Amino acid sequence: MNVLVSGASMAGLSAAYWFAHLGHRVTVVERSDGLRPGGAPIDVRGRALGTAQRMGILQRIDDEKVVVSQPAPVLDAKGMQVATLDLRWFANETDDDIEISRDRLNNILLGLIPKEVKFRFEVSIASLVDDQDGQGGVDVALTDGSQGRYDLVVGADGLHSNVRKLAFGPEKNYVRHFGYYVALLDLPKEREWSRGMLNVPGLKISVRNAGDGPQAMMIAASPEIDYDHRDLAAHRKIIDGFLSRVDAWQVPAIRAAFMDPAAKGFYFDSVSQTHMPSWTQGNVAVIGDAGHCAALLSGMGTTLAMVSAETLARTWSDCNGDMSAASPLYHESLRPYVAQCQAFAHEGAPIMVPMTQEALDQRNASFRSCAEKSAASLAATAVEGSDRVRA
Repeated sequence: MNVLVSGASMAGLSAAYWFAHLGHRVTVVERSDGLRPGGAPIDVRGRALGTAQRMGILQRIDDEKVVVSQPAPVLDAKGMQVATLDLRWFANETDDDIEISRDRLNNILLGLIPKEVKFRFEVSIASLVDDQDGQGGVDVALTDGSQGRYDLVVGADGLHSNVRKLAFGPEKNYVRHFGYYVALLDLPKEREWSRGMLNVPGLKISVRNAGDGPQAMMIAASPEIDYDHRDLAAHRKIIDGFLSRVDAWQVPAIRAAFMDPAAKGFYFDSVSQTHMPSWTQGNVAVIGDAGHCAALLSGMGTTLAMVSAETLARTWSDCNGDMSAASPLYHESLRPYVAQCQAFAHEGAPIMVPMTQEALDQRNASFRSCAEKSAASLAATAVEGSDRVRA
């Protein structure tokens, strides 16, 4: 059967692999001119570890994971260190969870996809007509003028999904602003950058190197802002307004880097969740952020992308392409996990972006307590090791 996948990021690449692996003809369309580079390190966690194992890439993901050598400094509004943070104290779902750079996982997934899968870059879906009452196919027109008929169209095209809009309706019906905005940037390598995380109430600014160069991240609490999500100049203006609150540490240099139109790895968007009563409509389905975005603060976006791609491909294939039979199974398998992952965002927000100085002080105290417990545990482990050697 013919499957069209819209989007070539984690969800789309995973879907391309699984549908091809299960014997289908797959075409991937992506509006960008290639895989999108940059972005914050991502996590392969929980059920996605099993998905990666079945794909045969778990060991490679582990080989290329981000290695955390020591906790990072946590700074106050004046740039003074007040605590340390190791995300492993809070972020892992299991002890086997893996953090990896987005570019590395993209390349691993791309290398896994059979050469028979067709990729068409700088192309997106212009229209689709689902013949639910006829032969069960979807007639698709693409932005390059070409047309085709597919047994299934998979929207793996992110929070602002074009497929979701065409098949399910306006974005406002499904995407819920979570109360924050996020910005990411690959920092210039000409200068030295100190890693760390600075917080003031409602704002987090951090620098880290996940193995491919220094990156900056900003998360700012804010009501929903009306702007064009494709207007980069508008993005920079909004970011500049958030960063202007702080003039300590490396923030002025970070702010200047974000204002540079030539900056690499630039990204800005709302921190939002996608809530849909159904992820299928006739012979169209949405996966990943398009269908059930858990929000960046959950740490579960990539995991959901990989798991949903496998779940959809298997259920649809097992039902011989009959979506009316596959859809209930797909939802039954995935819905509880999506709810669990989306709930994690509510836990992550007060840790990463406390809203008041009192909450910030309490958060920093908890960080210091975690650091003390971690040091004590390491010391006890070292003593036990010495005792075994002597024995």
